[in-house]
Amino acid sequence: MGWEYTPEEAAQWQLQERGGDQGDYRAGITRKIANAIDCLRLEPLSKRATITFPFTGCEAGGAGGSEANDWTVQGMNKCCRELHLYLEDGKLKCTGIVRMQNATIFVKNIHFFSTLLQHVADALGVELGEYTHWITNLCHDRSATSC
Repeated sequence: MGWEYTPEEAAQWQLQERGGDQGDYRAGITRKIANAIDCLRLEPLSKRATITFPFTGCEAGGAGGSEANDWTVQGMNKCCRELHLYLEDGKLKCTGIVRMQNATIFVKNIHFFSTLLQHVADALGVELGEYTHWITNLCHDRSATSC
């Protein structure tokens, strides 16, 4: 998780129609995943195992905390805000909080979420349970610039 890729791969996959920089969750991701695994390993009933995306600290390759957020910089305003991981009935479950979603396409990072959750479940030695997400805003016009 958090692997590097080439500029050519970025040009191929980080297209504007796919969300551009909004879909790049690499900054600090290795540490964020390790933190969530550590939390659930040490405190299986904890509700603090979160992987947040919008405000990645400078030390992790991000732009800083919320005080540094700039709405004009697409990469600072990730569509997925948080993944909340928890153990229930012996399974790893997850609720995602998504800021923005185009109503005509499925959540574009669902494969990343799936891979990440399977990685965490494997690290914890538990089965993978349900994934649910909340979307705070649906955009019906794919060409809209204010979404």
